[in-house]
Amino acid sequence: MIKKFWCFALLIVLCFSFSSCAKTKKATESAFCLDTMINITCYGQNASEAAKAAVSEIRRIEFLLSPYIETSEIYQINHNAHKSPCKISDETAFVIGQALEFCSLTDGAFDITIKPLVDLWNIKAENPIPPTDEKVNEAKQKVDYSLVTLKDGFISFAKEGMMIDLGGAAKGYACDKAVEILKSYGIKNAILDLGGNIYAMGQSEKKAPWRIGLQDPSGERGEYFDVVELSDLSCVTSGSYERYFEYDGKIYHHIINPHTGKCADTGLISVSVVADSSFQADMLSTAIFVMGEEEFEKIKDNFSIKKYVVVDKTNNWRAY
Repeated sequence: MIKKFWCFALLIVLCFSFSSCAKTKKATESAFCLDTMINITCYGQNASEAAKAAVSEIRRIEFLLSPYIETSEIYQINHNAHKSPCKISDETAFVIGQALEFCSLTDGAFDITIKPLVDLWNIKAENPIPPTDEKVNEAKQKVDYSLVTLKDGFISFAKEGMMIDLGGAAKGYACDKAVEILKSYGIKNAILDLGGNIYAMGQSEKKAPWRIGLQDPSGERGEYFDVVELSDLSCVTSGSYERYFEYDGKIYHHIINPHTGKCADTGLISVSVVADSSFQADMLSTAIFVMGEEEFEKIKDNFSIKKYVVVDKTNNWRAY
């Protein structure tokens, strides 16, 4: 019997209102983009226009980087880069270039060529079933970031069947770009929530950093185990409790280890990263989940992060 579960309550905004500031304009925009619900609330004289523009920017990035939209650059890359080098835009080259650097720094714990394995596991299916070891090993042969060549605005794959999936990076990049849009409208105080990717701009009504609760993986929605304070910072959480299914009494989640081709298993069920950049925090939350905290501690100095928090399978948590 197959049971499928979804949980998106990764972060809880604890201090979220400027209601005491009667003259401060507030606007909220929500939409479904990048395979998740996004919510942007901002405050200022141009709040309404800014929030709409930020959502439009996120949609633009989705149409640029989604591997499932046929007109996107990533879709075109995935279907042609094994044949001959593909010319890509400066923006797409930047995103892929940054992501490939993270692939290298994490020794492939984060790997943008993971899509063959993501497709194989097909966790979004109505009735997902774990693939056989033979199928996993076959898909693994197509997963290797070092076989991607990015040079002078062109990208190519060394193997047929290789494909890019920026699912562990696109939301973070889109969040950072949305923040830039809000700032261009003069917005100083805002909360952006892109399905677990949080960016808090400025301060709360108490003239203090925003307080963000980290969802307790074993608790009810809205129950948190720790609070992080953010001011012009992002907090991104990756967790095995976010998307998973049960098959024959065993739990399978959506975070795949590129090296094994199977669900990452380092004893962790949640990783939250606080950093200046949501793009960076997005990629690192996945990488830490895959490699584990002990291995990440060995390379931590290669990254600029403020804090990271892990929860293990015994529901104990640690902050670094």
